[in-house]
Amino acid sequence: MLLYLLIKRITHQPMKKYQLLICNLILAIGLSAQHKSATYKNGNDSLVLAGDRALFCVTGFAGLSTAHVGEGSYEELDQFMLVKTSDYSGPKSTWDATENYRKDSCFVKVVDSHNYPIRNILVEACTNTDKVLEAKVTGEDGEVWLRDNNKLEKIKASALGYDAVSLDYTTGKQYLITLTEHNIIENSTVVFTVRTIDDETISLLLLTDNFEEGKNRLSDLQKLEKKVRKRNPLEKRMKKVYVPYAGKK
Repeated sequence: MLLYLLIKRITHQPMKKYQLLICNLILAIGLSAQHKSATYKNGNDSLVLAGDRALFCVTGFAGLSTAHVGEGSYEELDQFMLVKTSDYSGPKSTWDATENYRKDSCFVKVVDSHNYPIRNILVEACTNTDKVLEAKVTGEDGEVWLRDNNKLEKIKASALGYDAVSLDYTTGKQYLITLTEHNIIENSTVVFTVRTIDDETISLLLLTDNFEEGKNRLSDLQKLEKKVRKRNPLEKRMKKVYVPYAGKK
């Protein structure tokens, strides 16, 4: 309707006065529409938009090579995309408990999704209030032994680039922990800047994985972007992926 009224008004005004305004309006409408339902990808990086939901996988955040993944509802404000992440539905780290043949210590083994041992994983024995009683790092076999005592309530396993695990300890049990190689972002607001390069390409930059909204969101976002860009981060240029339609047979 707005576009129609502008065109109608132009019939009574010089074309040049409104030509640029109409071009910008059409461009803005087109860019907004193309983000509503689309899949963009480049290597391991991806952004999937469906309705008001977004699912992302982005590497290189804060100079790290590990992938940050998350999903949730999203909204766009100027060049910013805010994703309010919920529980992640993709693969997560898991653990399994079995009977322990030693009663004075707890055996913990950490493996990856292919069941291979992982070295350099920090395993912590904690109290119920998260006070660390003991901390060890897994070796080539992915194993550690923790002392069992009446204060041990939790076991945590974490490392850069992995989805961390925190489990409640039960006396007389040993644990096999399977870590997923992603940093999963849940229950926080993730902020991207999104630039449209052409009809098939966008440029994406992850600004923060934990945005705290103030009274003036746009001003806060602009300050955040300015701060991040001082570090000269690399944007992720992604191409639109078309999924072939499979009709009913």
